[in-house]
Amino acid sequence: MPRRALTHEEIDSYRLSYCETAFDLYKKNDYAGVTMRAIAKEMGISPMTAYRYFDDKEEVFAALRAMHFDRLADTLEAVNKSLPPREYLRELAVAYAGYANKEPHGYRLLYVVHIHQMKAYPEMESAQLRTQQLLFNATRRAIQSGEIQGEPAVLAHTLWASIHGLVSLHLANQLTRGSSFKELFTAMLDQLLSA
Repeated sequence: MPRRALTHEEIDSYRLSYCETAFDLYKKNDYAGVTMRAIAKEMGISPMTAYRYFDDKEEVFAALRAMHFDRLADTLEAVNKSLPPREYLRELAVAYAGYANKEPHGYRLLYVVHIHQMKAYPEMESAQLRTQQLLFNATRRAIQSGEIQGEPAVLAHTLWASIHGLVSLHLANQLTRGSSFKELFTAMLDQLLSA
């Protein structure tokens, strides 16, 4: 008798459960320690079952990254858009750092863990673009308002790279020279967002 076709809801539910299990293993064992077989064992299913839903580990991690980019974008979109442009940009930076501190494993998955992905994954790329557009649009708006000066793309990249660098050092417990993350973060934003 042929196998019953799964509904979209069943497929989405399984994929979510599989990704959550993969993420739990990633938090314990890092990227290299996660395999399709290990995920299946953790879920108590046949290792071959997953291949009905994912081509390989790369696709699982692309789905995971899409989930976490969406969570980061949701965090950034919750910032009050009615703030003056420079203050809004500052609050976006604070929300970004807050996400990294609250979800360190998710943040590392997005920006620190090297995942060699040869294929294009539209869902992941779309979720990543959401976060980028928020920062780039806010930077452009602050420059257009005259509250800060600079070329929007360059300033947005500089701001993101600076925040990412400081957050990454903080998550790796490398800020050991006397200044706290909060002090350095405030000073950095004051410099980058000066008029």
